[in-house]
Amino acid sequence: MPSMRFTASVVLAAAGSLALTACGTQTASSTSSAPVGSHVSASPDRQPTEKQFLDLLNEFARQCSPDAPGRSGAAPDPGTQPGGIPSGAAPRTDKPAGTPDANGDIPVPVDESGETPDKPMRSGPPQEVELGGIEKCAGAKHAERLTTEAAGKPHTAYSALEQTIAAAGYRTDRIHKMPDLGGDPRARVDLRFMGSVLAVEVIGTGTGVIAEPFGASEDESVSVTEVRRKPNLDAPSS
Repeated sequence: MPSMRFTASVVLAAAGSLALTACGTQTASSTSSAPVGSHVSASPDRQPTEKQFLDLLNEFARQCSPDAPGRSGAAPDPGTQPGGIPSGAAPRTDKPAGTPDANGDIPVPVDESGETPDKPMRSGPPQEVELGGIEKCAGAKHAERLTTEAAGKPHTAYSALEQTIAAAGYRTDRIHKMPDLGGDPRARVDLRFMGSVLAVEVIGTGTGVIAEPFGASEDESVSVTEVRRKPNLDAPSS
């Protein structure tokens, strides 16, 4: 899979529109019998808003991106971001291909067929993918945030695990219940956004949590609960 670059400008570019169109959080009873992959609501006062969640993604992406605004104050070229359009790219045009515009540039033809290529059929469960350098850095920061929030508190029940993840700034519609691992509750947090593949697996313990970043499919129609981890990290089959 091609390397994905996940930086702060991507989150900033879409934060406004997503905040206006965010879906309501699905609620369900927080019990050990909840279906795998279901969303279990934390206390309302512990539920971050969509903007707060995006701000968290933005902060860690900014810290990990060498192209983020810094000493020079220059923003990265959006063309280097997942789904971005390079600065200076020709705008949409109905002129024949090869016709220079007012600036002397030759615009790129726009495909208006409305057709999309067929997605390749998957064989078996989707596999864990490798994280790029920026996402490894951001994943480590998310893992540290989660373990710090949970430190010194027992997380032997899924309800406590889910509430701690939400209290750390993660929306419950991004938290997915997984089968217990050796009797310990387990969840996966979906952090994918506009080309990112980042997710974090969180396992509850008697004194906190263990958090492990991993890569899921960039196709967000694939649930993080379906992703099979690499052999050395994979949980026993349920």
